[in-house]
Amino acid sequence: MSYYLRLLDGFSPQVWWIDDNEARRVGIGDPKQGIGTYFKAEPGEAIRDAIYRQASGFFGPNGEWPFHQTNLGPGQFYPRISRPIDQHPHDGLGWNRSAEIEPNVVAVARGQLSALTRQLERICQTVHPQGKVLEAFGHDVRNLLILACTEVETHWRGVMFANGAAQTGDRLSTLDYVKLNGAMRLGDYAVAFPNYPWLPPFKPFEGWGSTGKPTQELEWYDAYNAAKHDRENAFEQASLCRVFEAISACVVMIVAQFGLPGGLGPSSELRSFFQFVAVPKWPLSEVYIFPYGSPTREWTAENFSF
Repeated sequence: MSYYLRLLDGFSPQVWWIDDNEARRVGIGDPKQGIGTYFKAEPGEAIRDAIYRQASGFFGPNGEWPFHQTNLGPGQFYPRISRPIDQHPHDGLGWNRSAEIEPNVVAVARGQLSALTRQLERICQTVHPQGKVLEAFGHDVRNLLILACTEVETHWRGVMFANGAAQTGDRLSTLDYVKLNGAMRLGDYAVAFPNYPWLPPFKPFEGWGSTGKPTQELEWYDAYNAAKHDRENAFEQASLCRVFEAISACVVMIVAQFGLPGGLGPSSELRSFFQFVAVPKWPLSEVYIFPYGSPTREWTAENFSF
């Protein structure tokens, strides 16, 4: 049994169930009673040929197969890993049911991000974050970097636990956490700060996992480790620029887990403080499908296989 999406210009995608002998549209009444909603192959006939025989208009101009297979079925989702939903298949910021299941987790994450944002604004009212000033360092800057990076670690660990990839007492490192980059496409996000429009967008996870040294690949995280464990010799590595990168990583992690409105709220100061200028482009195979056909229309968590 496999599920597929069929795209139509100007309309939400259709959801289909297709096997070797039958194809039926999902989420409607009785597809067998509709027109173009049910197909059955004749003995010895492939289902593709059966559909083409009865609805050649479904196919592309060169006979391209119009259905895109999805990795998950209706109502299935990966805990705390955002994806587009079938009604909005090109929404790179996505959605996740976990935002509704775990409102306390989301609320605390928003609160912590708000606290980090306020501290960053206070520092930037003292020193103007431009040019060489971004290399400035000091106790408040170092402390903010440490707080931001430990918050990112909290998100990393939370996603791994939610998907059964870690257990209580496990000692995880970036060798484990780097697996999140592929699952969540963290490197595709770019964050701008509208209050500081001269700053270029930050891509805090760009290149993560590319060299086999996952700590060093994240310069902000490497600086955090150095300045946390050896302040006397690595104080200057905890610069203001690294703080911007680390806080960008925090907001990316919230949105990559819960989506934009689910993570930052439908209307909030956080939505105006951060702007996403680049987001993942998800293939249709990764889209979540609403639980059509389920009597309760309930969602079911499926652990992501890292």
